[in-house]
Amino acid sequence: MRSLKTSDLFSFARVIKASGVREELTDYIQRLSKQDNTDVSKIGFNTMLMIMEALSEKKAEKAIYEALAPVFEMTVDQIQDLPLKDLFDLLKQMAEENDLANFMGSVFGTLGKN
Repeated sequence: MRSLKTSDLFSFARVIKASGVREELTDYIQRLSKQDNTDVSKIGFNTMLMIMEALSEKKAEKAIYEALAPVFEMTVDQIQDLPLKDLFDLLKQMAEENDLANFMGSVFGTLGKN
């Protein structure tokens, strides 16, 4: 697995756009930014679930395969055929290796200052 890089932000932005979850995600982030005791790992997990739910409803699963394939150094077909446990293990590894909890905390902290 490679580290996340700037271009991955655009891939994941396309996932959010394809899912149509933007408004729901914005409302969620705004509610969280008003809380004092926010568990960053819980935020990341809930955000990921929210996006995955939207993707399943909006039939945009191809966008998520295309976003994850280069990060996991796999093809879209390999991602699609992964056992579920392996997918979750890879997502967890990606989050840990790239310190996504800290990144999400910074994002929510910045949004809360507005």
